[in-house]
Amino acid sequence: MVMKASSFSENRSFGCLERERARGRSGCPSASLDFSHDSLRGLPSSGHPTLMVSQLLLLLLLLLPQAPVQLLFQLEDACKWGVVLNKYDTLGEGSERFFFQEPISDVDEFFNKMEDSPTDKTQMNKGFPYFMKINFTCPGENSEALLRGGHLKGLVPIVLVTFYAPVNFRRWKSERLQIQMEGAPYRSHVSCTAEEACIMDWYTPMPMKNGSVVMEVEISSNQLGELIGNARYMININGFLKKHRDQLIFTLGHEVNMIDRDFINSPSRPVWATVGQAPVLILGGIPHEKMILISDSSFQKDISLVELNIDSCWLGSLHCPQEEFTASIFDTISTESILFIRQNQLVYYFTGNYFHGTGTGSSTSNWVRVLRSRCIKKLCPVELHSNGSEYILALAGGSEEGIFHFGTITDGKVRFRRMPNMRSMCDIRTVISCWLHWVVYKAEDHTFLLLMEFDEITVDGTHFQVLQYSPRRKGSYLDSVSLLFEIPSFVPLGDEKDFVMVLGVEEYTDYPLVPRGLFYNPFSHLLFIWGNAILQSFDDKNYIYLSGFPKESSIKYMASSYKGQVVCVTEKEEIWIIFEGSFNVYRLYPSDGWDILFTLSQMQASSLYSINETSVSIFYDSMGLQQLVYMINSEGEGKLVKRHVPVNQILVYQLLSLTTYEITIDSGPATLSYNNPCPFKLMQLKYLPNPQRFTRLERYRAQAPFVNSVSGFHTKISLAIYQGLVYHLLWLHAKYNKPYADPVHDPTWRWWKDKQQDKAFYFYKASNFQTKFGVYINMDSYGKLYNQKAMNFLPEYIYLDKGTIYSFSIFLVFTKTSWESTFLDTKKHLRLAVILSHPWCVSATVNENYLINRNAMLFEVSVKDKLRCFDQSISGHNLKKTALFIKVVGSAGKCFLRTRYGYRMQGNDMIPMFIGCPPGKRLAFDITLTLQHNKETNKRYFDCVYPDPEMPCFLFSDPFSPFFLIQDMVTGESGSFNGR
Repeated sequence: MVMKASSFSENRSFGCLERERARGRSGCPSASLDFSHDSLRGLPSSGHPTLMVSQLLLLLLLLLPQAPVQLLFQLEDACKWGVVLNKYDTLGEGSERFFFQEPISDVDEFFNKMEDSPTDKTQMNKGFPYFMKINFTCPGENSEALLRGGHLKGLVPIVLVTFYAPVNFRRWKSERLQIQMEGAPYRSHVSCTAEEACIMDWYTPMPMKNGSVVMEVEISSNQLGELIGNARYMININGFLKKHRDQLIFTLGHEVNMIDRDFINSPSRPVWATVGQAPVLILGGIPHEKMILISDSSFQKDISLVELNIDSCWLGSLHCPQEEFTASIFDTISTESILFIRQNQLVYYFTGNYFHGTGTGSSTSNWVRVLRSRCIKKLCPVELHSNGSEYILALAGGSEEGIFHFGTITDGKVRFRRMPNMRSMCDIRTVISCWLHWVVYKAEDHTFLLLMEFDEITVDGTHFQVLQYSPRRKGSYLDSVSLLFEIPSFVPLGDEKDFVMVLGVEEYTDYPLVPRGLFYNPFSHLLFIWGNAILQSFDDKNYIYLSGFPKESSIKYMASSYKGQVVCVTEKEEIWIIFEGSFNVYRLYPSDGWDILFTLSQMQASSLYSINETSVSIFYDSMGLQQLVYMINSEGEGKLVKRHVPVNQILVYQLLSLTTYEITIDSGPATLSYNNPCPFKLMQLKYLPNPQRFTRLERYRAQAPFVNSVSGFHTKISLAIYQGLVYHLLWLHAKYNKPYADPVHDPTWRWWKDKQQDKAFYFYKASNFQTKFGVYINMDSYGKLYNQKAMNFLPEYIYLDKGTIYSFSIFLVFTKTSWESTFLDTKKHLRLAVILSHPWCVSATVNENYLINRNAMLFEVSVKDKLRCFDQSISGHNLKKTALFIKVVGSAGKCFLRTRYGYRMQGNDMIPMFIGCPPGKRLAFDITLTLQHNKETNKRYFDCVYPDPEMPCFLFSDPFSPFFLIQDMVTGESGSFNGR
């Protein structure tokens, strides 16, 4: 006898969870908006009855046999890395904000005195203004004793700093750069009885790179001492701070204290910024106050509430009617160097202190009002930069309805252009009244997608349309508008279906379909129409209705990772997620998975949750989906907290509540078994190529110099020398950006080329404790890494050069063990789908290999550039965005791999790709071969009157035959240029 049932009953408590994520970031999903001052909506004020039911449910889970997806009960790692900034003069004291951007020359005096070290006395040695102070904490442990114990056990933090490439590739070199450093232990100045008992931390220089204002810092362990997970932090330059009378103040307003009324009962709002380029994020929506939240760490820490120094003098008029006046700031947008805000119908911007030099916009001391005498009702973001610039869209209202202004930001300069050029969209469509609700900019073809509402009902009864506007271009006198899609008036009927093709012949409900906005991903070429329904399209013309989203809810904003995930937040603060390439919509909150998550977090006594909390925003950053919440603890103290939303963990718990089981009663005791919804048992990636050729990440290594100390502690002088070495290494990298090639294809070659012969002597002096300042510089510890090995996961993005092929294999093990049931009907049981967003640019092939003896299949996947979508551009310029979707059919939201750091979804991946000449390649003049050839051809050689060892001269009357090299700065490869 077999009985089938759902494995778990429904539970309606909810909350949040504190989790250490895969790279060390702690996170927790949000709860709903706080509509009362002592409880969240949907949860009783006390919470005790619901909590008892949840604990009984958890006890039942513990007693049940093994489920298809194992619960992860270790909710967080015990120890966590921490990092703050210190200046050289105040090492070990407090923390600093990152605003000073000029190098310091204090380190040069130490290098000039190091006679027995491989240093260059002719160069001016400089350093960076900040150090990173690194330590770790473990709950319930003495942190000072832990740090000393870790140091004595050999623990050393490995720090990897990634510089995000600047927007304007015409002014700054387009490159992907990393530097890997090791922490140097340093004792605090606090008196101690013995050297081994002193308070200590690890220090590394905080490097900077010209043009880069966003830096990601990843801290990992050398696998000695304490077991500590990796941690990732955003440490960005804040160009909106300045020193005033020995105090650090904001230039755009004055900082005020946070109070509960600024956040309690306030709806959540989106964080809009240029993805990966905005060093400072801002967020408005403070009720009846001209205040914004501002942070230079992606709201991880150092969150400030600033009252802006702007005037609030707008008065309504017939030209721009105003229903209600408010001092609140709306539609905040952050770019690389400029912040934009809208207050009522007024638009302001503020330029930070970032760029120096001619041709750049200078920083401002006050907010600058733009689009004067214009009635602006909404700002729309353009979250991805292109063509060396950033963009912003301002939608007009009142008597200018149907008009929008397209803003271009380049090097701190702002320029707006009215669109359409001559007439409004109402005049172009020849209607009396119309309303422009949203605009999306498509940079690849310089067109705009418009969501329009018209007063006059068309033949098929629709009010809303998606239009494409093409502005006037060079050689053309007219702009054009074309109809892409007429949105149905009512929500399609999609009962018991995942999706419905919108063809005009399907059945409809009696719910009006009210779209509110558009979202476009240029990588996947996927367009969403969102409101109280979700419509998606891959070609902007044919649409699919996702019936999993309830028509009773209405989306107020969307957020995207641009890596295959899109999150929707509704007016009721519901959180929904969509995995691009699939047709399912998953509700994260409220859900049964969220309820289990909250119960576990309460049992763990997490510090990142509270029964009384308000969701402030949901957004993506480089670490995944994040939530900013305002919570009030048991003492009545309020604070802002950013936490990671564990999407996969919520879906795992949700999956468990929907998993069916079988109870078999034959002979003997009853047997309980689960039905695994995942179509495979095991998934592994095989034969991945070395990543640097495709990710284009250049990486340098800089280890701390050795010190003659019994306990291995550094001094302030040795740290200053470490600062100078890292600065010189990055200076050599920047200097190597020149139109001619060195005899050796390596930026660090000139550093040690005259010192290598004395390498043994320097080591001998250091071994006998005879070096100046007790510091030994190992020349092998500073250089460029070319041979990084592939990991067991796909890269975050890849670059495809002309005709390049990227290939890998996917190994899948079947859940069934019977050969007949597995291989006789293979295509129905296990299939791999590869979807290309731009198939006319990229091709893909998949080869299937049946491994019968291993009950598995091996899929060989290859992606190749078709040589069709590229032009003659400089390295890293004008790259085309595209994407590759890899899907195991039927696996989306059902297959998860349990790791030490949490759950990872399998079987549904998206790889963003860039097509064109990738960054890190160059055409260089081969001086060595050219000089050799000219000497052999002309039988003579006349050098410059004043010889330059780096650039020789050639006699003008002699035949000249130049030679060139194609050099890859990432992989270290170099070859002759043959003219093709």
